[in-house]
Amino acid sequence: MAIAVDLHLMILGLIFGLGLVSLLVHFSLGRGQALGWLASGLLCVAVELLVLRYGARSQLGAASLAMLVPAIYFCSSQAVRHATGLGPTSRRVTIGMIALAALSLLLLATSLPPTLQYVPLQLASIFVFLDTTLALARKHQRTPLEHGLLVLGFLVLAGVIVRVPLFPAMLGQPTPWAPLDAVLFERVFIQSMGVLNAGLAILLVARIVTTVIADYRHSSERDGLTELLNRRAFDALVDTPATARGAIVMCDIDRFKAINDSYGHHVGDEVIRSFAGMLSLHCDHAGRVGGEEFALLLLDSSHEEAVAQAEAVRRAFNRLSHPAIEPGTRLSASFGVAAFEAGSRIRDAMRSADRALYSAKRNGRNRVAVAEEAAPLPEAVLSAAA
Repeated sequence: MAIAVDLHLMILGLIFGLGLVSLLVHFSLGRGQALGWLASGLLCVAVELLVLRYGARSQLGAASLAMLVPAIYFCSSQAVRHATGLGPTSRRVTIGMIALAALSLLLLATSLPPTLQYVPLQLASIFVFLDTTLALARKHQRTPLEHGLLVLGFLVLAGVIVRVPLFPAMLGQPTPWAPLDAVLFERVFIQSMGVLNAGLAILLVARIVTTVIADYRHSSERDGLTELLNRRAFDALVDTPATARGAIVMCDIDRFKAINDSYGHHVGDEVIRSFAGMLSLHCDHAGRVGGEEFALLLLDSSHEEAVAQAEAVRRAFNRLSHPAIEPGTRLSASFGVAAFEAGSRIRDAMRSADRALYSAKRNGRNRVAVAEEAAPLPEAVLSAAA
């Protein structure tokens, strides 16, 4: 029995520690509802284990469990849902869980057998957690951690279902299973459920942490206004030797300061977002490298293809209208294109494209210019850009 008690307390310590860590991380980040729900659920589990250990035989302890057990699975469900992007539990399911838990509290005041008194609170736990587990099972493109959460979710559900007729034994009360040994039940079943719940919590923490890391990495690499790569991330792409041929396109919105001065910065921001959206349609590696300056990295593309891409964006942007901008005012952008070969420095091509961009600016704007070392611009494109 001493071994069972020690293991029980170890599980209690592990769950309590996970709850505190989750709570501290939640408050330190100032974000992450999943961590808040997980911390609440783990702290409820810790209280439940203490009640089972020291107060299960009292009426107050039984009433506490009637509220704690559904609360644990509700909090766990919300943590899983927020961590995996499923959204909160529906109001219908929440109301059903609360009604079943309240029914258990009412039945505790009757003379019904203990097995029947505790059935509603366990059905409440199954109801809310099954709803979340099935929602996760229906999710497309689950990550490996989400697959693990799904497996553990079904294992926990199986344990809760098996526990339904045996729950009074946790409180030292009679069950229909007379030969059941209370010590064996505690050692095997309760602690197995503790291990499963702890495993579920650890996977949840891992899923939440990977999501937070991915969010911070995304925000560190993306421009806040346009969601394109920021200057630092784009520089990281061009500071390596090219593994294949390609091209760099540098682009700049013409007379952008005049747009800001005439129509306000909010209109300027909308113009920038519109231009960025056009660029993102033409290239996976598009970056905002200055206030109104952008760059495209085109891999496995010929020089002619890069010129055609730049020309397509130029035409589309020149046709763009904004309700706040006077109809006679046309938006335009200038472009510089430079090609590179496999093994060459992409950074050198970027400098050449930048020089070509400023050549386009000097020669009247709203045009595509090609770096001197590149092949001549096709006549059809030259006439279109004029």
